[in-house]
This record gives sequence, structure tokens and C-alpha cells, in this order.
Amino acid sequence: LFADRNAFLVKNAPGGKYMPIKFSRLKADIDELGTAFMDLGLTGKKVAVIGENRYEWVVTYLAVVNGVGVVVPLDRELPAAEVHNLLERSEVSAIVYSSKVESVVEEAIRGVQSIEYVISMDALDHVENKLSLKKLQRAGKRLLLEEKRFFIDAEIDREAMCSLLFTSGTTGLAKGVMLSHKNITANVYNMSKYVDVSDNQTGLSILPMHHTYELTCHVFTCLYQGCCIAICEGLKYIVKNMAESQATVMLGVPLIFESMHKKVWKQAEASGK
Repeated sequence: LFADRNAFLVKNAPGGKYMPIKFSRLKADIDELGTAFMDLGLTGKKVAVIGENRYEWVVTYLAVVNGVGVVVPLDRELPAAEVHNLLERSEVSAIVYSSKVESVVEEAIRGVQSIEYVISMDALDHVENKLSLKKLQRAGKRLLLEEKRFFIDAEIDREAMCSLLFTSGTTGLAKGVMLSHKNITANVYNMSKYVDVSDNQTGLSILPMHHTYELTCHVFTCLYQGCCIAICEGLKYIVKNMAESQATVMLGVPLIFESMHKKVWKQAEASGK
């Protein structure tokens, strides 16, 4: 439906210019990575993803749930011991991570028997026991050119668990929440009855994507309606990125809007108006 529209605006370097990624490329990237994951033997298994908000995070998530297995999104702010605990409890077979959390992941995976593959979003090549996401994608592309359609033709059971999400554990141990395709799509569909972002809008993604609110109500709702998603570089850059991306939509939590409101008043007072 939206092949020629921009699905994402991303920065290839901190402080650089926003570069567009079309919906057609998003679909190709998901198909290639999903095909590579299945070729590794990850069908029906759990794959953890951890890192900051970024395009590769979304591609990994959608590649896993759309035919491979169950995705386990993890909070990148967690200490290594807690990440280790969640990896053990969820019995993941692979973990995909960004270089920003590499040291935490290296410590967290020690002794987790179920892990077969450790995959870096940023490595350019497979090194020893670490695989490169970029290289896997290229392998998936080759398989697709050979008409290997096992990922594209995979049957989706909308009642089955596709995401195992951990709560913040404010009252003790984090609880694993099992979400199905039907759970997530029902939310997206119903949110879309009330919020229309289909008319060439751009959303600025600032909240962590491992939270269901940001992922479902922003990322997936935008994709469903053909809205573009600009990925924010961090809370310090909201105003700057908002201007650069010409964002028209933003999901936040009270704390974020309160701090923006305070800044507006501070500037008004400082200027004597």
C-alpha cells in the first residue's frame, strides 16, 4: 500500500541529517532477515532484542514475529545481572544487540545455556562467536534470490504468543507478559479508529521501543496507517530532532510533557515576555 512512502527517518551518524527509508525497503529488510533467522534454525524459538531505539531494532522485532518465533524485547537500562536473569527465564536461543549495550550483553550471556547465537547490529562481519546482522541480511537476500520462500510463506497463528514482554518489576520480580499477534493488532486497529495519522504525517519516536505503548501505539500504528517515524537521538535532542524531522505527532508520558512545559516557561521568563 505504501511502498513509495517514507517509513522511517534515521541518522547514520550522531548529529547528522535524517535519511529516509521507504516502506518497500523495510519490507525487503524484514524478509531478508527473517529468512536468515530461519536458515539458522531459529524457527519456533525465542530471540531477544536489546538496544536503543533504532531502525535495526524494529526490523529484528518484525523479522522474528512474522514467521520465525517469539521476540523477547529487553530494557537496555537494566544491569547485566537482571538481563542474565531474564534471558535464563525466557530460554532465548539468540540475542540481537546494539554496540551501546555490548559490555552488558557480554556479561549477561555468560552461563545462559539456551543461547545459540549472539548477533550484533553494528558488526560488519562474523567474528568468532558473534554474528553480524548486516551479513545475515545479505545471506537472507541470497536465499530469497534462490526462491527460498519459507519465511515469506510462513503461516501466522494470530492466537499464538509472538512477544514475551517483561514488566518493569516495580513490586518484585519482573513478570513475563505473553502477547499474541491478535493482542497487538487489536490495539493498533482500535487506536487507529481514534487517531488518524495517515495523511503524510511524521511521528517522532522518543519513548523506549521495548515498551508496548511506544511500539504498539506509535511504531505499529504509524506503519499500519502509512505514517513516517523519525527516530529521536535521545531525550536531550527532542526539540532539535522535532524541528529537523518536521514531526507532527509525538507520543510521550506526563514527565516528558511537564519538562517541555517548564522549559517553555523558563524561556518566556528569561526573555521578559
